[in-house]
Amino acid sequence: MSFPVRLFILTMFIVSWVSPAFSQLSCWEAESEAGHQAVSQGHYVEAQNYFLAAMICAKQIGANDPHIVTSLNNLAGLYLREGRYSDGEPLYMEALSIRKNISGTEDTESATILGNLGALYFKEGKYSDAESLYKSALEIRAQLNAPEDAQEGAILSNLGVLYYLLGKYSQAEPLFLSALAIQEKAPGAEAMDLATPLNNLALIYRERGGYSEAEPIFERAIVTLEKSVASQNPEMATILNNWATLYESEGKYSKAEPLYTRALAIREKLLGPNHPDVAASLNSIAILYVLQGKYSKVESLAQRALTIREQSLGKENTGVAEILNNLGTFYKQKHEYLKAEQFYQRAEEILEKNFGSDNLHAARTRVNLASVYVEEGKFDQAEPLLKPSLDSMQRSLGPIHPDVAQVYATLAKLYLKRGAYDQSESYCQDALDILGKTSQRNYPALIAVLNTYVTLLLHTNRRAQAELFQTKAMTYKAEFTEINNAR
Repeated sequence: MSFPVRLFILTMFIVSWVSPAFSQLSCWEAESEAGHQAVSQGHYVEAQNYFLAAMICAKQIGANDPHIVTSLNNLAGLYLREGRYSDGEPLYMEALSIRKNISGTEDTESATILGNLGALYFKEGKYSDAESLYKSALEIRAQLNAPEDAQEGAILSNLGVLYYLLGKYSQAEPLFLSALAIQEKAPGAEAMDLATPLNNLALIYRERGGYSEAEPIFERAIVTLEKSVASQNPEMATILNNWATLYESEGKYSKAEPLYTRALAIREKLLGPNHPDVAASLNSIAILYVLQGKYSKVESLAQRALTIREQSLGKENTGVAEILNNLGTFYKQKHEYLKAEQFYQRAEEILEKNFGSDNLHAARTRVNLASVYVEEGKFDQAEPLLKPSLDSMQRSLGPIHPDVAQVYATLAKLYLKRGAYDQSESYCQDALDILGKTSQRNYPALIAVLNTYVTLLLHTNRRAQAELFQTKAMTYKAEFTEINNAR
């Protein structure tokens, strides 16, 4: 077993404004409202034209009119949705400058713009800059005793997204819960305002192995969006994609695939074929095909995703590392170990450069690299990668998690091949103990560990025990096949 690595899978808030109606602002109001409607329907070219027209109307009112700030923020938010980060950043900076000239100090609108700029930096992989801006925005609101409104909920949620990506789940969860509580109480909250923190909270539970907790939350997020008139939007695609990863983690591949496919169709239609989110969908489907053994379909999908990410985000972006890791898994499954090594090594370098060596995603990639070394018999290179990675994963996920079990399983295989049978057996038992405690059976992991244990028992002349565990592995394989054949 290898770990798929997925990043940028949470939904984020991009706050935009529409000001109260005044008769002398009819031109600006009409263009701004039309722009918002176009965004909600995924018609981004039309939205850009409306927001640019609104900007012209605002500038006719006055050089430092507040409506210019609103127009700049709204247009920058559109560019952020489209992945046009270099176009969005100067608009946010100009909006901040004008806002400061108007108010003479930092106010709640400045805080909102800072939060949106933080979201842009997050998308670009500038995580320390994003964190600094989120915290500054929250500090400004605290100093002004601003009410707990939808805009504060947005900043809290986006800060939680950052901590989630960094593997700091204990810091992310309370932020998502606070954001959800605020959005549930906010008057006139839109469907997306509720669906966003629901999606993000479900991902926390999924990552911790709480699959039964995550599923109804994902379902509530989707139902909430489907009641909206603008349900076919990029955020819907993100949540569908995330729900599919839950089914994939449970081994329910036949349930995951239609959700992935639906998400890809929405993204390609609304965002175009070369958007980073399209690459995320392609990557997800490629991972699923690796797990299903449909190797002929994997390479073209993953290479297309990699090209999109490298061209849109740069070759050192963590989103590129995500795809490199999963290409490594593809080549490992095909027993092309040298290629697998190269992809895993490059992914690890990028993740460590961006997150540090102790990060959960970097640890998962190191375990994947170690698993290739085990297959190649490079035991002295594998072992130093596994022990520190195990420590990192236990700190992030807790000691009883399916991913921790898979590290034990890799260690068991390493020591089996070395002939250190006592150590191998201990790690097999640790892995089986954890997997037996999870709320949902992780069939692929269970089958892999049992097969290692059977080989160990045969090597130590315990044929009767080996036959019992082999029967158990065959039973799980039959159950797994039945689950995936059920529609």
